[in-house]
Amino acid sequence: MPSTSIAAQVQAAIDETRAVGGIVIPETAAKDLLGRFGIGVPRGLTVEEMGSVPPDLRSPLVLKAVSPTLVHKSDSGGVQLGLGHSELAQAADVMRRRLAESGHFATGFLIEEMAPKGTEVVLGAVRTEDVGWAVMLGLGGIFVEILEDVAFGLAPLNRRQIHGMLDELRGKALLDGVRGAAPVDVESLVDVVYALAEPGGLLDSMPDDVVEIDLNPVIVSTQGAVAVDARFVLRDAGSSRVPEEVADLDSVAGIDLYCKGFDSLLNPRTIAVLGASGSGRAAGNIFIRNILDFGFPGEIIAVHPTAESVEGLPTVASLGDVEHVVDYAYVALPSDAVAPALAQGRGRVKFAQVVSSGFGETAEGVDRERELVATAREAGIRLIGPNCLGTHSTSGRLAFIPEAPAVPGGISVVSQSGGLSVDILRLGEASGLAFRGVVSIGNGADVSAGELTEFFLSDPDTKVVGLYLESLSSGVEVLEVLSRCASDKPVVLLAGGRTADGARAATSHTGALSGNHRLWPALARQAGVVLVDTIDEFVNALHVFDLLDPSVKVTTGDVVLFGNGGGASVLAADTLERVGLTTPKLPQAAIDELNSLGLPPGNGLENPIDAPAPTLAVDGGAVAEKIIGSVLAHSSPSAVISHFNVGIIVRNFGATHGDVPAAIIDAIVRARDAATHKCHHILVLKTDGKADTDAQIAGYEQRARAAGIPTFRDLEDAARAMRVLRLHQQIEDARDENDSARTYLTSAGKGNA
Repeated sequence: MPSTSIAAQVQAAIDETRAVGGIVIPETAAKDLLGRFGIGVPRGLTVEEMGSVPPDLRSPLVLKAVSPTLVHKSDSGGVQLGLGHSELAQAADVMRRRLAESGHFATGFLIEEMAPKGTEVVLGAVRTEDVGWAVMLGLGGIFVEILEDVAFGLAPLNRRQIHGMLDELRGKALLDGVRGAAPVDVESLVDVVYALAEPGGLLDSMPDDVVEIDLNPVIVSTQGAVAVDARFVLRDAGSSRVPEEVADLDSVAGIDLYCKGFDSLLNPRTIAVLGASGSGRAAGNIFIRNILDFGFPGEIIAVHPTAESVEGLPTVASLGDVEHVVDYAYVALPSDAVAPALAQGRGRVKFAQVVSSGFGETAEGVDRERELVATAREAGIRLIGPNCLGTHSTSGRLAFIPEAPAVPGGISVVSQSGGLSVDILRLGEASGLAFRGVVSIGNGADVSAGELTEFFLSDPDTKVVGLYLESLSSGVEVLEVLSRCASDKPVVLLAGGRTADGARAATSHTGALSGNHRLWPALARQAGVVLVDTIDEFVNALHVFDLLDPSVKVTTGDVVLFGNGGGASVLAADTLERVGLTTPKLPQAAIDELNSLGLPPGNGLENPIDAPAPTLAVDGGAVAEKIIGSVLAHSSPSAVISHFNVGIIVRNFGATHGDVPAAIIDAIVRARDAATHKCHHILVLKTDGKADTDAQIAGYEQRARAAGIPTFRDLEDAARAMRVLRLHQQIEDARDENDSARTYLTSAGKGNA
């Protein structure tokens, strides 16, 4: 919380600005506030009329107009640089005339010493409804919107996160010194950002009326960092921000079964269905048939006010007529009937998933959703949805789609989109994913993405967590969960609404550049989650994290490519390079050992290892063990990506050499297990387009996945999967460094006590 004196100072500046119809706090008042937080500003003074200037202000000087109506001073001729003392009066007269011609008036002038030459940096923050203060750091000064070399972070920020933002800048080398220039004092810039965005810093001291802050430029030199210009923008006087009241989940009186864990959701013993009909065509009927086909072993209660039976099941008229506790209620009623139906289940229902639409996703449904949440909480019911599709639990035999994936596994997914949750299940099953659970939360009016993420991070049956989110506020909640949960489980994020169209018109550079397409990457970086761009990448990332051994570290970006098809290997190497990975030449000792194996002619053995089909067929395919073994005996890649064209090998060698693809897969597994150097192994099984080949590949995929080797159909997907593994390792390394630093500081503090 800001001190009383700072709060009073800010409020006085706001009142002064509003009194003259302005929206930007005077620069002098803004810089006074910067000084209160230790942020350096140029020496200067404000005058109403140009008279004598104290000689201790060293020239060259800067003259700036002070005007409550002037937002961008440079554009309107409100700034002049490089003046001597004797030139100030004439420059001020010219400036007044130019401003008047533009419809502005100057109430005075700010005279400052020019900052030392250095690199121009922009630092700003914009208050957003979803994420609070979004902090922007970038290069370019007044040209920032042209260069767009910026990185975002979400306040509060620590120093490690600020350094992470700097590392994202394409032009960071300018700060480190290029073409003979001395490196600037980067730590002084970090100090400025930290003073702005640390817990209890300047941003925390700003009342809701302040919505944008621009320090542009901040001049960073060998002597430090100085905020040359400062702009604090106010909220429109006609708008106000009213925080929504959120009921305390612990305050629901008289209900003993109010659930915060989700075991009863994922392994229900009793399910009630509201919204099935005697005709058999309603959503509830389809749901009943789905869970019966999926083998749900528990009790199913059909709730219908008049029908005697639904889908061959006896009915009860309402939830109030249920004689014992319902773990999970599936609700597919008209929107205006949902709240009254749930009210009758007070004390009888643990979870209710409302698939009905017509709530907060539309303007006319906002009040209806508030009523629904209030009713559910009063009844002690945890609400999932509304506006969703359902929950899938493989072990609980709970399904909302027909022919649901039936192989239990360690992948858990939370999705704000019902339709996308179906795609994840279908595409995932086709890619060999084995699910623990998939929960479609829709509007997330009660049970949230953050709450489910926290559960899955602590769930022993979950190995990797996947998230599809569309609202940044849900992303912030997940960030808060991950910041307090000690878990090394990978979290993969696919975010909707990441286009530049989200950037709004604003009075600051920061506001103009703060679209969702920039905020999602910032959120992912700070939360330590892997952000992907497409549903295919999402499924592939879940696939590799689920199958690969998490104890094997991706210590470098080095990858060995092994397989047939020279052109394919070259293209794969190019793809790896584009995602920040390399295929370095093998050590000469490895090449010599490979040459000593007596392979058929025509191989490329330096990396990529181009082994034509006749080579792969040596020893019926078992030669792959010797090749990979030789590579791992003399090098330490982070991964070996093996690839071969199944159709070519089977058609040319199947009749004479046996099941070569199966032998190659088994050989890769033996080489992996025998190697002293442990690395990841990924397999690419390519097709020749024949229907029978695709069927064969499906069998080989199962063989490889059973041995813990993820498989793909093309090298590009394998390369992107390696990028994901590398990114997750970097996240883990940064987290470990932060934990080590915290441990050191704690120990040092104890030693000094």
